[in-house]
Amino acid sequence: MNSFELRDKVKLKSSGLRGIVEGFAGGKIIIRADGVARLMRLAPSKVTNFSLAARKAWLSMPKRQVGRPKGLRLCDRVSVTLRIDRELWEEFRGKENSGVIRDRTETVNCWLREKLACVNVKEEA
Repeated sequence: MNSFELRDKVKLKSSGLRGIVEGFAGGKIIIRADGVARLMRLAPSKVTNFSLAARKAWLSMPKRQVGRPKGLRLCDRVSVTLRIDRELWEEFRGKENSGVIRDRTETVNCWLREKLACVNVKEEA
């Protein structure tokens, strides 16, 4: 069980559901799957561990650049990591899956522009 750690990101092989490792009990992994109300207890062989793959990649190539190769971008962007409340993110993803939000990047850029414009107005007053 040493290949799994608390908070590892995982995928259930049978259903494709993704989740987070919450604990260990009796040789099984306790997982909080996205969109599932109760915790799941599964054998390690039933789960793909994305975090383990990332740890192994980091050990073998710690200086490797991540993301798209330079020169392939159509516009000047930066990748940003944000911490968002789980319920808020699930609501956002639901809107995205239903088609209400068509382009995640453009939607977030638009919202940030709107809020920055409000902040700029307040600063000038």
